[in-house]
Amino acid sequence: MKKILLDSLPLTLVKNSRAKSIRLRLNPKGEMVLVIPFLCSEKRALEFAEQNKEWIQEQLKKTPDIFHFKNKDTISLLGQPLIIKHDPTQKRGVYIEEGFLIVSGEEAFLHRRVRDFIKKEMYLYVQQKSQELAALIHQKPKKITLRDTSSRWGSCSSQKDLNFCWKLALAPLFVLDYIIAHEVAHLQEMNHGPRFWATVALINQDRAKAQIWLRKNGRKLQAIE
Repeated sequence: MKKILLDSLPLTLVKNSRAKSIRLRLNPKGEMVLVIPFLCSEKRALEFAEQNKEWIQEQLKKTPDIFHFKNKDTISLLGQPLIIKHDPTQKRGVYIEEGFLIVSGEEAFLHRRVRDFIKKEMYLYVQQKSQELAALIHQKPKKITLRDTSSRWGSCSSQKDLNFCWKLALAPLFVLDYIIAHEVAHLQEMNHGPRFWATVALINQDRAKAQIWLRKNGRKLQAIE
């Protein structure tokens, strides 16, 4: 992986041994990625990018600005709508009360404290939901971890460790539940073949709706820092 500039346009150059041709893609964080075959030269890759510069510019214009949580913002946390309320007089950290997410302390630390609270609530939910869904297919995850990923919403390792992007806590609950089901299904089928998708369908029926939502809103979700 290498950061390069095409005139003033930032690109991330990635060599992929499985890539058969040069391609451009915008990752969920809004970064333009130039994927090239392993033996392709950087010069040839830049020529390809130059030929597609107008398309790159148009795609980058659609990238949302980096988002930080602020006082009076409205968020949806695990399906629950909440208004962020900064109250420096409180000494209770971050807590939910009557539709508000109360954040105490200095306002300079509000974003970090809200983010940490979201991660804590997300972890508890994902841990319980993963165990419930895994039990339906007679499986059990070894370890569950939250990450700040830009290329995927979740993953499952060959050791049966499940990883999820914490920002999914701010998506509709049917989206998060689908991603959990997707990774849990990998505990049984480490591929995307027919048996895998049959397993997903067995434990979740919102695949199409969730995928549509992520295509439309994924970039905005990933813009949260």
